Amino acid sequence: MDQHNFYIVMTVAAAVIVLSFIVQTAMFVFIYGAIKRLTGVAASVQAKAEPLIAKAGPVLDQVQGTIGTVKDSVERISAQAKDAFDKVTVETRAVAAAVSASSQEISRLAYHQAEQISQTLDHTNTTIQRQVNELDGLLVRTQDRFEDTTREVQLTVLQPMREVSAMLVGLRRILETLFGRHRKSIDQAYQDEELFI
Repeated sequence: MDQHNFYIVMTVAAAVIVLSFIVQTAMFVFIYGAIKRLTGVAASVQAKAEPLIAKAGPVLDQVQGTIGTVKDSVERISAQAKDAFDKVTVETRAVAAAVSASSQEISRLAYHQAEQISQTLDHTNTTIQRQVNELDGLLVRTQDRFEDTTREVQLTVLQPMREVSAMLVGLRRILETLFGRHRKSIDQAYQDEELFI
């Protein structure tokens, strides 16, 4: 292979390598953007969950305030109505049952909201893990395609260039033989043949 062909082969190989690096860089930029979007989604879910948790605190405070108010009312009623003890006892039991039912309902609602937040976070975690696994699979497939492309370039570009180079060398030898300076005259060629016979 002469030096010109060697330079051509080296130039093609360098171009393939540079193209490979450019595609890999583009993939890494794409992956970085996808991870950044996933981080934004997680931050958005967290931002939505924090107000729900913050709302549950005032509700519990309000329940405690309501219980305190009811307790004060019950104490005032029992102090004022010692004469009608039976009536006050019945009313107090009714109020206490209502407060207890309300407290249980509020506790149940708070527990239900906490479970929903937990399920949302679990779902978000699962989604993020699945997307990271898909990105990993994408990277592996892309790397395999680059390797296949490199092998294909070697088979479809470099091998034919070697064959063309060999054909050109053979053609040059033929031309040198046919049109070379040291060509024998016809008489001398016949003499050589006669000596050989």
